[in-house]
Parts: sequence; C-alpha cells; structure tokens
Amino acid sequence: MENRTSGETERQAAANRLWQHGLHEDNVRYQQGNLLLVAQSLLAVAYSTTLNAGDDPRPARVIAAFGIALAAIWAYVGHRHFRYSAALRRRIASVIPEYAETRATCQPRGMSTAPVLVYVLPSLAAIMWAVLLLIT
Repeated sequence: MENRTSGETERQAAANRLWQHGLHEDNVRYQQGNLLLVAQSLLAVAYSTTLNAGDDPRPARVIAAFGIALAAIWAYVGHRHFRYSAALRRRIASVIPEYAETRATCQPRGMSTAPVLVYVLPSLAAIMWAVLLLIT
C-alpha cells in the first residue's frame, strides 16, 4: 500500500512540475512579445525623430531596415517558442486529464490568441517598416 501511495505522490509531483513549466513558458512568451514590441516602439520613435531632425533620410532608412530585421527575429523567436509550447501543452494534456478536458471544451473556433501574437504582430511590424522604408 505504501508503494502505491509513493508512486501516486511521485506522479502528482511530476504533473505539478509539468504544469509549472507550462505556466513558465506562457509567461516567457508574453515577456518576449512585450520586450520586442517595446523595442519596435523605440525604433519607431527613433525613426520619426531622425526623419524630422534633418533633410538626410539615410539614418531613417537604416532604422527602418533594423526594424524589418527585428520583426524577422521576433517572428523567428516566436515561432520556435510557439512550437515548443504546443508540444508542452500536448504533454500536459496527456498527464493532466482535467487540462485536456478543459482544452477540449473551450477550444476556440478560428484562430486563437497565440498565433496572432506570434505571427500577425511581427508581420504587421515588418509591413510598417517596409512601407516606411519605401516612402523615405
């Protein structure tokens, strides 16, 4: 009887660690997105300040090129983290039945929030920078 209780305790501890790992990964995704969005915002401020400071548009073009590069990095980092998180969510669902039931019940129709944050926001930033690069 004691072995069964010990085994169940270990399974519960493993499930708790997995759940905490999932929470940590969600937190990391949002922190990465916030950091890169702030960086994009600072580049936009630098772009407008540089463009208004003088007649030479070359510094603003350089900033716009950096903005495109940063958007590409944002999309790459987001994509890698999204794939990792999807694998982790599948693992959590296989270990914690309540999580699997809740996900099945509440599965959103259409696109969920995560792909929007991972793919749409960096794409919009890249489009903005490309347009700004073309008009300067």
